Amino acid sequence: MKLLFLLLLCTLAATPAHADPRADVQSAFTQVLAAGGFRAYAQGHVFGPELPAMSGDVDVVFPDRIHARTDEMEFIALPNRAWIRTFGIWTAADRSLLPVTSFDGAAMRQAIASIHDARIEGASKTSQCAAHVYRFRASGKLPGASANGDLRAWLCDGSGRIARLEATDAGTSERVILDFDWSRRAAVVPPRD
Repeated sequence: MKLLFLLLLCTLAATPAHADPRADVQSAFTQVLAAGGFRAYAQGHVFGPELPAMSGDVDVVFPDRIHARTDEMEFIALPNRAWIRTFGIWTAADRSLLPVTSFDGAAMRQAIASIHDARIEGASKTSQCAAHVYRFRASGKLPGASANGDLRAWLCDGSGRIARLEATDAGTSERVILDFDWSRRAAVVPPRD
């Protein structure tokens, strides 16, 4: 009987505690804000449902810098300048014509606060870490995706960082998937000729 109790106790001690899934998810998004931006491989209607779906790498530095790279094109947007690269040549562009807006810190914090109905779906392994998968709902613009529907986030067991985010828009059923890369900080600089 003592052996059975000891085995049960060891099993419980080895299982990570997730006392409050909502707080875990909110903390993960708060870490993204604290990092000042993110790097990710993005798929779907990343820049809104009215624009074509894309897949490629994005570097985002809050509040208003983004560098997006796909097989077809590449662009860099800084606060007052922008460039687009096609056929290997960088060309200055009107920033207002690029499909990016600024990331509003207050709006992102409000979206983080709106997170509700959070629950753990299970465990998974990502390319970065062992993770737990959380399903939740939110509204507004979270760091990385608009949140007006169901979302799932893969949070790394050790650090609590977001490894993957899937956002499905309630109105259009469009999905955006971001696979975060925390191996180095996001950097957005003007192109070099």
